[in-house]
Amino acid sequence: MKRGLVSITFRRLGRDEIARHCRAAGLGQIEWGGDVHVPAGDLEAAADAARLCREYGIEPAGYGSYYNAADDFCKFGPVLSTAAALGAGYIRIWAGRGKEYDEAAEENISRAVREAADKNIRVSLECHRKTMTEDPRLAVRLAEETGCLLHFQPNPDIGFEENLRALSLSAPYLCACHVFSWERGDVRLPLSAQARQWREYAKIAPDVPFLLEFVKDDDVNNLYSDAETLKSILETD
Repeated sequence: MKRGLVSITFRRLGRDEIARHCRAAGLGQIEWGGDVHVPAGDLEAAADAARLCREYGIEPAGYGSYYNAADDFCKFGPVLSTAAALGAGYIRIWAGRGKEYDEAAEENISRAVREAADKNIRVSLECHRKTMTEDPRLAVRLAEETGCLLHFQPNPDIGFEENLRALSLSAPYLCACHVFSWERGDVRLPLSAQARQWREYAKIAPDVPFLLEFVKDDDVNNLYSDAETLKSILETD
């Protein structure tokens, strides 16, 4: 299984530091975030991130954009051009600003999928609280109707078994898994505290990248221990 890092785990670090720590931690992919490290429309930043990936032998797996399908579709253009300059295989977008179904947002998702396909880039929805993808059944429906993929991450507001069911439903449409260890109330823990749960998740999604996102105390030293834990999780499944 491929292991990687979501760059927004360390928003305070520069692109070079992100790539350097990713490589040193034995991680082979980066999902570059669109809020700090590679802003939408900043093609120089995208080219620099792509250069760093080449230099460190890392794959620029995806572009973690902050385009929300509830917004005007014209905002997607700079996102797409930035992802192309980065060499990203996918663009992560957001599915509205509430749990309720939004027809206009679904149409924007469909348009994003079509336009990105022209550049051989996939579009993936973040499975996230307070968006349409909070309900895994609606997330799957959007994937089936628009052709998008899905980014799984556990919802800390619900239990492990419910998260496991959500992943099982989403599995045929998965693009990647965002890996973190949170308790209810968004309390961050070392990944080792939830290694058992992640071993079960990995059994359901053996063919997608597992990308570390957030670490306890935002401490870069904890990246290294979490990366070792992730390696042990994935190498035993």
